[in-house]
Amino acid sequence: MIKIKVAVISDIHGNSVALKEVLKDAEKNKVDDYVFLGDLVNDLPFGNETLEMVRKYSEKILKGNKEQYLIEYDKYKYDWKNIQFRNVKFMYNELTCENLEFIKKLPHCLTIEYDGVKILFAHGSPKSVEEQLHREKRDLLDFYTKDLEADALIFGHTHEPMWYETINGKMVVNTGCCGVSPFYVGKAEYVIIEINNRKIENVELKLINYDINIIKEKIIESKILEEDKVLMNLSFCAISGKGSIRRDFLKEAKKIMFEKNGRLSVENAKGIYKYMKLYDDDIWLGLAEKYKEYFVFE
Repeated sequence: MIKIKVAVISDIHGNSVALKEVLKDAEKNKVDDYVFLGDLVNDLPFGNETLEMVRKYSEKILKGNKEQYLIEYDKYKYDWKNIQFRNVKFMYNELTCENLEFIKKLPHCLTIEYDGVKILFAHGSPKSVEEQLHREKRDLLDFYTKDLEADALIFGHTHEPMWYETINGKMVVNTGCCGVSPFYVGKAEYVIIEINNRKIENVELKLINYDINIIKEKIIESKILEEDKVLMNLSFCAISGKGSIRRDFLKEAKKIMFEKNGRLSVENAKGIYKYMKLYDDDIWLGLAEKYKEYFVFE
């Protein structure tokens, strides 16, 4: 009888501080294997630190939509002047050439077999890094499980709280968000899958503390605030118990942008950038002024 523990970690978003604590916890739990489900970088400007840790622990690594943004920016080198877009350029320029080439080679999904149990891992869905499988989207969950050859489907991307259930006889797991979960103060989510006697015996939903003050100091040291303070303020809101502020800001920005321009992305956008909501500066900065009482970076 073989008992295997697999740590599944998704949506780190460059939060190397959270990842460090998650990996410590996984080691304490005597995990046998690690799988990373993408969005390793971007949102917080510590991509190289994050990738160094990820690559040290596993070769079972997926890309997410955040990696795809950097991959396609490398290809197209968009010169959009939006202040918001400076964040993409900063994250891109921060990465070493080695790490950039590394993320270019990552798959978007992967099937791994543990003691006869086949698990399909994805960032968003088996179809794409961008598609979101929310728990209430029963039609999509049914579609991806009814003919699933694997025994389980495990994914992240939605940033909703961790959950799991059996659908069409398949175990379905959303691993939550390690790096910028908007539901807690300084807590990282990840999942431990326990496989025993050729079946998934247990799914443990883990919530790990980390120090958000270290994040604050590292953001200041990174110099990204010289490019744009808004995204860092929104990201810090997400990890400091003010996730609703980030959500409301972006919801309002989306509404204003569509009313103003009839679109959310840039007209000449290609590939994944067709899905990127890139807001005009007057909207981005105007809302920053409205929400400034909740921001820590001035």
